Amino acid sequence: MADNSDNSLEIKIMSELNNEYAQCMMAQSKRTEDILSKQIKKLSTDNSVLLKELDVMHSAMSDLHKRYDRARGIINQMKKREDTLEEEIRQCQEELRNSEENCRYISKTCDDKLDEANNRIEMIRIDTEKERIMMEASIKRLELEVKSWHSKFLDKESSEKELIAICDSLMGVKEQEMAEQ
Repeated sequence: MADNSDNSLEIKIMSELNNEYAQCMMAQSKRTEDILSKQIKKLSTDNSVLLKELDVMHSAMSDLHKRYDRARGIINQMKKREDTLEEEIRQCQEELRNSEENCRYISKTCDDKLDEANNRIEMIRIDTEKERIMMEASIKRLELEVKSWHSKFLDKESSEKELIAICDSLMGVKEQEMAEQ
């Protein structure tokens, strides 16, 4: 019997130990459940905060994407404008080169024509000078001829006066002879 009572005591101790262990386990389970419940609430709150932050980030990313698209559009427009301006600059440079070539051609043509005109003027001046000299020579020759003619005229006039005087004296002599006869 003593075995029975030892057994019953053992069973009772075991039963108490099992009860205490069960209570301990239940207390531990409750504490774990409380901790897990708090952690779940905290995780739920954190999840809610993270979802809100994710929404904010998503909205920010959406805005950033829209701004990126607008910036890309503006950059593309600026690139097109730059290409257009580069083409216009190239055309202006080509027109400038053509204008410079035309100016050089016109300048060379003007210089050639000016040289030609100066040469003609020089030739005309030389010809005019020759003509003037020839005319002066002709005038001197004519003056000499006039002087010569004038002196011949004066000589003839004096010869004529002498002849008239001779004729008058001859006529006077003839008249005297006729009157004497």
